[in-house]
Amino acid sequence: MTVNPNPKKMRPYDEPPKRRRSLIPDGPDSAATGFFVVAALWLAVATGLGVLAIGLRIVEFEFSVPLGVFDLSFTVDARRVDYAFLNATVYGWLTNAGFAAVAFMTPRLLGRRMAMESGMFGALAIWNLSLAGGLAALYVFDLGPNAPLTALPWLFTGGLASGALIVTAAVLLTAGASLRTAYVSLWFAVIGLLGLVGLLGLGALIGLLDFFIGLDELMVAMVSAFVDRGVVLLWLLGVTYATLHYIVPRGTGQSLASAGTALLTFLTWLVLAPVAALAVLVDPAIPFFITSAGGVATILLLVPAALAVTNLALTMRGRWTLVFGPGTASFAVVGLAFLLAATLLESIGALRAVDAFLGRTDWVRGVLLWTLFGTFSFAAFAMAEHAVPRIMRRTWGGGFLSGAQLWLAFGGVAIAGLALMGGGLAEGALLSQGTPPPDIASGVLGYRAVALGGFGMAALAGVALVVNLFLMYTSGRPADYTVPGQAAAATGH
Repeated sequence: MTVNPNPKKMRPYDEPPKRRRSLIPDGPDSAATGFFVVAALWLAVATGLGVLAIGLRIVEFEFSVPLGVFDLSFTVDARRVDYAFLNATVYGWLTNAGFAAVAFMTPRLLGRRMAMESGMFGALAIWNLSLAGGLAALYVFDLGPNAPLTALPWLFTGGLASGALIVTAAVLLTAGASLRTAYVSLWFAVIGLLGLVGLLGLGALIGLLDFFIGLDELMVAMVSAFVDRGVVLLWLLGVTYATLHYIVPRGTGQSLASAGTALLTFLTWLVLAPVAALAVLVDPAIPFFITSAGGVATILLLVPAALAVTNLALTMRGRWTLVFGPGTASFAVVGLAFLLAATLLESIGALRAVDAFLGRTDWVRGVLLWTLFGTFSFAAFAMAEHAVPRIMRRTWGGGFLSGAQLWLAFGGVAIAGLALMGGGLAEGALLSQGTPPPDIASGVLGYRAVALGGFGMAALAGVALVVNLFLMYTSGRPADYTVPGQAAAATGH
């Protein structure tokens, strides 16, 4: 007779049950993790397209391959690549990072789990599949009079609106009645999400009507320009303010300097941002007071920017040493610097005399580069540096790759933006003298070459972020919580 030396082996009910994983992740922070990872991948794609877009302004090149269906063809030219770059940047990199920031902040600010976690993961799939399909369609279908961020076909824009609606519903269900007394970051985030859903819905509706019944091109162009500008001012700027007001106090381990100033920042942005989007409606059919009100609001957007920078700088008082190493605080401070600089440049560009001189030059692209890859991207970098180690439960951050990411992104964006703005000044001077287009192109060639090299550095920063995330997951030591590079300064989740 054989005796089992280990009686427990005969009692399977003593063994803990094996955990079953659902097809759609629904654990805490699963949506935030997914959005962060996808955002990093889109950053690498967007910066690669940006290098190509600048390159096509230096060396003109285009080709077309017939598809053999409905006279459609796959066409690559400067305009299509430029549109793909902006859509990949705004909807791919920045919006996924914004969704991740909202999914990370909301449960921590409210003290409860995120509602519809699996639904938000579904939104991740809907959003990114729609975007990928839309980017491919940009190279096939006619772009028409659309602005860059409204050039995707209506079906794909509707998919983006659906994804954004799911994320917004999840946030509102999580917040509930607590929203009225919530921290100011949540107010910025909710208004930004509602603005994104409304603007994308409007863009999809106009595209649908234009596809089936045909609309006047001027009307399509005006609505398209408004939606394009509104997405930047309402959604991206709103989630950036939300991120910075959340990340600076937690990155420094100190309370926000002034809740009243934060509230004033929110109110001034809430009033000015929708009006500022009207500044792009420059047409005789639009009453002058509407366009001029948009221009004035664009200039006054400097007020909430200055309030936020002042308030958050005071919050960092006594903790400025954190800025001298790579980490959450250094990324946030660079983002604040770009916020003030880019808003000031936008205000200057809103002046009619300046707009008439520089409005159709590379100056506009340089300012936009500072806005997208300076202000918005560095806020997203700061949030990733703070949040990703916490949601992955890994001790990481503040190392060589974080330093490389910081300096490559900062140096590359600063150089590329300054080169494009300098080229815009030169281009404006040449245009005012009636210089022929070939001579103008040769006159700004050097500026664009410098911008190409600078933005190539920013592309390497995107690669550094992807590698950093991979190494964090594979090599980082497990931990309950961590502050990147500052374990002793942990301030909780």
